[in-house]
Amino acid sequence: MTSERSSFEEAKRLDRCRRRRATLTVAVLSVAAVVLYFVCVALGSANLSLSEVWEALMGNADWGNDMIVNDFRAPRVLGAAIVGSSLSLAGMAMQALFKNPMASPSVLGISSGASFGAALCIAFGSILTFGGLGPTFFAFIMAMATMLMVYALAYKRVGGVKTTLLLLAGMAVSALFSGLTSMIEFFSDAETVTSIVFWMLGSFDGCGWNDVVLIAFPALIGSILIVVNLRELNLMTTGESKARALGVDVKHVRLRLLIGSSLLVAGSVAICGVISFVGLIIPHVFRSLIGPDHKRLAPVCILGGAIFLMLIDTFARSALPPYELPVGVVTSVVGAPFFLWILRSSKNEMWRS
Repeated sequence: MTSERSSFEEAKRLDRCRRRRATLTVAVLSVAAVVLYFVCVALGSANLSLSEVWEALMGNADWGNDMIVNDFRAPRVLGAAIVGSSLSLAGMAMQALFKNPMASPSVLGISSGASFGAALCIAFGSILTFGGLGPTFFAFIMAMATMLMVYALAYKRVGGVKTTLLLLAGMAVSALFSGLTSMIEFFSDAETVTSIVFWMLGSFDGCGWNDVVLIAFPALIGSILIVVNLRELNLMTTGESKARALGVDVKHVRLRLLIGSSLLVAGSVAICGVISFVGLIIPHVFRSLIGPDHKRLAPVCILGGAIFLMLIDTFARSALPPYELPVGVVTSVVGAPFFLWILRSSKNEMWRS
């Protein structure tokens, strides 16, 4: 009895500690995100002071600084922040939903479907008379179509959607669209192939206010769908049978989480191409810091993802002037070792399962 009481007290103490740590982390990250936004707008091939950035944002700068800040850097950095938040939140939801520490936003093949849509528009847009809509629009449409296709393939009338079937369907559809994209590249001229490859490498080059508006709506809807289901997500991580016993409608909650994650990924891939590992790295880093409670983890992932991708994008466009590194390449270089570390640390658990 005494040992049970002490264990209960220890659990309460640990929970209070994690709650305080989560509150402090959100406060620090909120301030850091605002400060780093201005810093990232100031940095680039032509560095500006923070006062010059502020004057440009207020409309009091000269023509040159106004164009650099308001036409190029401000929307680009904001776009990177939204994409980072979206991918991080989607990664958190998918890792919990699939109970897999290596699940990421690309696990359902959505990135491959979006890449195919963009490649199709780049290669044949003028012939099919929809080129004016741009690769961004068709990447988003194909990303959502891919999500529906994967869900339809995994759906069973009895039992709904099984996680294993969902993962297998995602792998198959991802391979299909990757092959179709490669086929388009094979039959295209050098200039078209270059455009497709550059888009698939992931970059915020050319990201303007129109792109920010385009991603804002799916990012908002996707985030709401995940955030309002965080309590249910916590219960589902303990096991679907236990969650059902506690009154969770597992089938519909899973569907809402999948739609929310797909909207976040589709909007992100549409404006910047394929950016890997953000949804894998950020949730793991902060889960180890503040614990697995998704009510606390979600806001931290949103802020941490925004900060991470703002910094990565600033590094990518500032490291080797006048050249610009693709953001997707930088995140892959950073994320691949982290992925291997996760693989090694979870290897024993995977073999036991």
